[in-house]
Amino acid sequence: MANFREVLQKTANAFVENNTLAVKRMDTSLLSAILTEDCIRMYRPLSFIQRYPQFFKAQITNADYEAQMKVELQTMKEVSQKITRTVIDTTERRATLWSEQTILTANGSTSKVEVIWDLNFSEDGTRVSQVMEFVDTYEATKVLEQMLAQAGAE
Repeated sequence: MANFREVLQKTANAFVENNTLAVKRMDTSLLSAILTEDCIRMYRPLSFIQRYPQFFKAQITNADYEAQMKVELQTMKEVSQKITRTVIDTTERRATLWSEQTILTANGSTSKVEVIWDLNFSEDGTRVSQVMEFVDTYEATKVLEQMLAQAGAE
């Protein structure tokens, strides 16, 4: 089972790396590259999603997420991530990743946001089949408010 854990770790690492590369290359297709075709992405907490319905739905598809991120990528210059904790459950084919993200926006401001990803994997572990993203609402609110202000100024 150690080999299967390595497969899940490699897939989780690719998921994180693709999130960073998508911003660097301004290529939203990278956000879904390691996901299954029918992957569902969910956000939490629900109160945060309800506050920003223009940015979030409780559950979205790969295509919806890529479309959403095309707008958000216009406000980002760079994202770096530090994974501070990883828990992998090979029996359930799941991983939980704690990430500290540093976001440099196009206007030069920097924000640090914590995100927890709860990932489900395909049968063979090589793709992510479901993403639950729990967002640091305090910091993410500041970033979203900046995006809204910038979008309103254009």
